[in-house]
Amino acid sequence: MATTTSKPLSFTQTDAELKELFERTREIADLGGLAGIIGWDQQVKMPPEANQIRGPQFGTLQVIIQERQTAPRLGELFSILEKRVQGSGYTDADRGLVYKGRRDYDQAVKVPPELVRELVEATSVAWGAWEKAKPANDYPSFAPHLRKVVELSRKLADCLGYTGSPYNALLDLYEPEMTLETLNPILNRVRTATVDLLKRIQASGHTVDTSCLRGNFDEEKQLDLSTHVLKQMGYRFEAGRMDKSSHPFTGGGGSPYDVRLTVRVDPTYWPMSVMAAIHEGGHAVYEQGSDPALARTILAGGASMGLHESESRMWENYIGRSLPFWKRHFPALKERFPEAFAHRSVEEVVTALNNVKPSLIRVEADEVTYNLHIIIRFELEQELINGTLDVNDLPRAWNQKYQDYLGITPETDTDGVMQDIHWSNGSFGYFPTYTLGNLYGAQIYHTLRKTFKDFDYRLEHEGTGFILTWLQEHMYAVGQVYTPDELARRVTGETLNPEYFVEYITRKYGAVYHLR
Repeated sequence: MATTTSKPLSFTQTDAELKELFERTREIADLGGLAGIIGWDQQVKMPPEANQIRGPQFGTLQVIIQERQTAPRLGELFSILEKRVQGSGYTDADRGLVYKGRRDYDQAVKVPPELVRELVEATSVAWGAWEKAKPANDYPSFAPHLRKVVELSRKLADCLGYTGSPYNALLDLYEPEMTLETLNPILNRVRTATVDLLKRIQASGHTVDTSCLRGNFDEEKQLDLSTHVLKQMGYRFEAGRMDKSSHPFTGGGGSPYDVRLTVRVDPTYWPMSVMAAIHEGGHAVYEQGSDPALARTILAGGASMGLHESESRMWENYIGRSLPFWKRHFPALKERFPEAFAHRSVEEVVTALNNVKPSLIRVEADEVTYNLHIIIRFELEQELINGTLDVNDLPRAWNQKYQDYLGITPETDTDGVMQDIHWSNGSFGYFPTYTLGNLYGAQIYHTLRKTFKDFDYRLEHEGTGFILTWLQEHMYAVGQVYTPDELARRVTGETLNPEYFVEYITRKYGAVYHLR
């Protein structure tokens, strides 16, 4: 079990070169925060016609950021400081700043500014095309924009350099030092365990009544419930806000003082908004939890997207779908929807929230089948980047994999290949971090339960405050000071181990479905 406790972070101010590096990277962080704000605005508040100029605006800002990131003086500073900060008298924050800054610098100098601008503008246009094409079930209108993004992503991989598949270069952007060679055995283990468990569940003959999840649920009351749950989680609205968007996400100014999240509301299905709020709230409390010393630095926020997703998935599933959690929050649900839950028990609601059924929509998938959704996308995007799958053939390939993996086929591209925003944004290499998040989350959750022997009692009677306090102290505060591998060791005592997740879903759903 991990025993390391985070101490208040600080940067050494007596080293002239280190102080210069700090100021230079602070400017980069500030510009990145502004990029985050206009990205949030694009998806939440921007008028439709503004998309005509948002792409070029975004492109200009990204080129300015890259100019700062590739300044020759930065390279000189890294050469001076890399060995120096390993000595006594320097802090972990100093070492993290040099490591993260060097990594960002090495990546930035490899990518021509014109490619940065072209990629940003292309993804901005592609996002706008996706926003229109998805509700219209019009993949052909979106396909040319996706093709452009795929082509530019291949160019980006070529510029960054890679060993083996070009996909490795893109994966490394989201999960530092992760490669297909390491990832594939992990996902194979998850796939095998998931398929085996799903077959056992389907063969059990046991069914779950989910009728309590559907009905007529006022939108404003759903948002009020989401706000209530977020506050109980420890999300600070004075440093954030909740809005609606077509795809839930967490963004903002790249600082613990400005972390914004969105949800999606379905008036006939209340878990869509509430569970999205808990999921995005997990991201948000991680961001808000960075030590104040990291504000306006390149070290604020999560150590990797996999570790970031560990928090959203852990809060949403391991905590947010548990009986102790809902025993505490069931009164709030009944208060807002008294007619729907007057004759329902909290046990009925929790069992329904943990129903296992293959479905088309990733964000609504249960814990057992969720990773199959990710593996499908992971395999398809590799083919796109490797050039073995054409964009025009993507819907057919998508539908076939859904039939092969989940036994269902989308009737429309809206519920199929166009359901996610990620590819329109050029986020190739991002999807596997969701499964990595499930695995890291299970490992961290195991550590929490081992640390707090009365975990369920405290969750029901005290709420999640003790969980947030522990995570803040052991994980959130240090931001990106440590590599993902180092942070996993500090928090859980070992590197990523998928067996915690396999044991978790096998035990939990064995009980739900009375498996032997």
